[in-house]
Formats: sequence, C-alpha cells, structure tokens
Amino acid sequence: SVWGFSACAMAERKESDVYHERQSWQLCGIHAVNNLLQRQAFKKADFDRIAKTLAPHAFVNPHRSVWGTGNYDVNVLTMAMQEKDYEVRWFDRRKDPTVINLDAILGFIVNTKTPKLFNMYTSYHWLAVRVINEKWMKFDSKNKGPTEIKGGVNGLHSYIKQLLEADAQVLVTCTKGKAEHIYTKSDNSNDKTSTGEQKKTAPVDSAAAELAKMEVS
Repeated sequence: SVWGFSACAMAERKESDVYHERQSWQLCGIHAVNNLLQRQAFKKADFDRIAKTLAPHAFVNPHRSVWGTGNYDVNVLTMAMQEKDYEVRWFDRRKDPTVINLDAILGFIVNTKTPKLFNMYTSYHWLAVRVINEKWMKFDSKNKGPTEIKGGVNGLHSYIKQLLEADAQVLVTCTKGKAEHIYTKSDNSNDKTSTGEQKKTAPVDSAAAELAKMEVS
C-alpha cells in the first residue's frame, strides 16, 4: 500500500491488470475518479487546478481542504470527469435502481458518510463502482483492492438500495451526450400524468447540500 502525500505511484495492479489506487491523505476523490477511469487520469495538482478554477478569487477555497490535503467536493469531481468527456448525474433516489440503463453508463461515483465521535461529526468518503470483466466491482481506496459485488446485476441493484438507505449519495457517470439514456425507456416516472400535467419535482435532497463539505476518512 502507498500512504505518501504524492498522488503518483499509488496504483496497484493485480494479476488481472485491474487498476486500483490506495488511500492517501484526503485524496479519495482523486482515487475514485482514477479507479472509475481505470488509469491515473488525474493527480493532486489537477484537482487543485480545478478547485482554483471553480473559485478563482476565493481567499479560502470552498471546494477543497484549507490544509491542502485534498477533501475535494462534488463540483471538482464533476468537472474532472467533464474534462475526460464524461457526464455526471445525481441518481434520483425516488427511482428504483432497476431503472438504470447499465448499458449506457460507465459506472457510479458514491459518497458515503459515517457518524463519528458519538455523532459529533460526520466523515465522508468517495468510492467508485464499475463493471470489470462482466463483474460489478467496488473500488474503495481504503481497501487493498477492488471487491466484487456478488449477485450480478441484482446484487448491484441491492447494493445501490443499501447505499441510499444509508443516506449515501450516488452519482451516475456516462459518456458525454448520453445522459438522457441513463434510465430505461420503461421508466416513465417523469412522464406527464393522465391529466396532461407535469408531475411535480421533489425538492432537492437536503443531504446533497452537504456534499460541499464532504469527503474523507
């Protein structure tokens, strides 16, 4: 394992040549994106540049740790993926995971949260989920390597449900221009009602607002 400050040389390649980066400081956002893309597409300097672009005149940048250890927010990860011609969309938690069109997506970026010190504060952590050799794998930089999500597609759907029940945030990633295809055609939850009126949009999940301060542990 690698626990140095630099984002270089963090990759571990298994016999199957699967790319996996290990946790370093508060850089799990970088690890999640690189693991999803299966290469070292970004280093710490790249994410710092993106954070600076998002808040060029801020004395204290709200998109990363004030200590320079990482802790990048969802805006940085989204822009990083855009630089590689991918789009990122919140998974609508009103929907069932079975409506996700798995053939149209690259995978998932997930942000989990864990209460600590008797609920005195919450620790956030980024990880990635994608298919490798026809198996859905979880890439958590806190682990030595990726772990298979057992049960195939049904297992993936159950895992996403568990994440949502635990108040995690699930983001769907797809190739640029494919965002309108991330849900199956059978999903008509956004169709007009029989009276011709558009269904009301649910308020934005309050938990999503916390992503501005999330990441690590």
